[in-house]
Amino acid sequence: MKISTAILSTLAVLAITPSSMVLGQDGTPNIPSTSTPTSYACDPNTCKLPTCQCASQSPPGGLKPEEVPQFVTITFDDSIQAKLVETAHALLNGSWYVSMEYTDFSLVQQWYANGHEVAEEIQAARAMLHEYAGVPLGKIQGFRAPFLNYTAETLTEVSKQGFLYDSSTTGVTDDAYWPYTLDNGIANDCWTGVCSAGLKLPGLWEIPMYAVLDNANTPQLMDVYLAGSSQDVTTWTSTNFDKHYNGNRQPFGIYVHPTHLTKFPGVPLTPGAEDPDVMRNNLVEVIQTISKKENVWFVSNAQLLEWMKNPVPVSQLANQSYMKCDLPNTGKEICNGLQNITVAADTGVVSSALTNNCNFGTSNWGTCFNCPSGAPTVDNPTPQGGSSGRHPVPDNCDSIWWDPVAGQCLCTQESCAYKDTSVPVNGGKDGSNGESDDKSAAMTISPTVSIAVMGTVAAGVLSLLF
Repeated sequence: MKISTAILSTLAVLAITPSSMVLGQDGTPNIPSTSTPTSYACDPNTCKLPTCQCASQSPPGGLKPEEVPQFVTITFDDSIQAKLVETAHALLNGSWYVSMEYTDFSLVQQWYANGHEVAEEIQAARAMLHEYAGVPLGKIQGFRAPFLNYTAETLTEVSKQGFLYDSSTTGVTDDAYWPYTLDNGIANDCWTGVCSAGLKLPGLWEIPMYAVLDNANTPQLMDVYLAGSSQDVTTWTSTNFDKHYNGNRQPFGIYVHPTHLTKFPGVPLTPGAEDPDVMRNNLVEVIQTISKKENVWFVSNAQLLEWMKNPVPVSQLANQSYMKCDLPNTGKEICNGLQNITVAADTGVVSSALTNNCNFGTSNWGTCFNCPSGAPTVDNPTPQGGSSGRHPVPDNCDSIWWDPVAGQCLCTQESCAYKDTSVPVNGGKDGSNGESDDKSAAMTISPTVSIAVMGTVAAGVLSLLF
């Protein structure tokens, strides 16, 4: 088994109903256990990699199942806080779909700087992750709909915003497809009517979330450990993983809300659920068991798609550039997510000599950049007129090389050069948290996005891929 260090974690919750259907994530519509007939059609003779891929249960690139890696993705849906990061690290690094409320942006930057993937929900969250965590807009590539509740209009906006992929659909048995592009429409969740909506979004990838069937063949999706005892969950997960591993080796996903696996002082446990420590330790054992199988690779969604664009046999995977992760040598300590931080054992509060502390009463977080004048909201994600003295990340330097205090890019070689060509988001007048800087690219004001809110900022689930 190989574990790539460039992994981002995603977390999400699944509520179970007593019928043959499940709730996808904290109250989403019911997910049938069988597929619905669809008019989806795709001609593999005209839809070809690396830019187009038909929905298929067979491995891409004409490879045989025994020739391809068994990819495993671990994703986390939640705010990023010290205790939740600790839980995520206990499992394995993966893809993190970030909820903005209660998130400490200094930890987001740390997660990114250490080579993990970050994801988000459309515009407001995208602006905050860039402004306060320094994540380049071009590295925010993945989207997952809050509560997995999406429409054709949602995916259209995701495509318009320049995301690389969406990961909101469900793959059960008949529609457990390898990732595919939406050039010819969508082939999952046809029971919602989305497949017949005439949706065609060239170049936008769909990474289905692969369900686990329990003893009653009920699909379990996120937080499977809440649906039964540890012994049950181990059996379900192992059985379903083996179906992938011994079949066509479609990716296998483990989808987690770290909150359910973390104890917080004074916070009661989830009614009817096992102790968080028991559930977390059991999940770690499941992951360790899977990792011992031959040709199993734990990757981020971003790495998975890099392989999908140019499939290579498992024997060649380790040599691919996207499977390597090298931390930068900046020559000095700068506030780039790799600086020394201290986490208080009792409160989980993060501090560093290089970060600013932004305190708004109920909201308190650190950042390497300027604090806003007030707590960010969906309507105003980057309030202007706050602190000054820090320089925002420009469009020609990755934040791991950017010194926000000196306003200097420490990358001096072609190998670390970066140019952000992503779709801009609404910032301040000049897109720089109220500060104009000739080293930064001005971000233009985007038109109102109909799905930017999706309830509240807290519901936002954006995925940063790197």
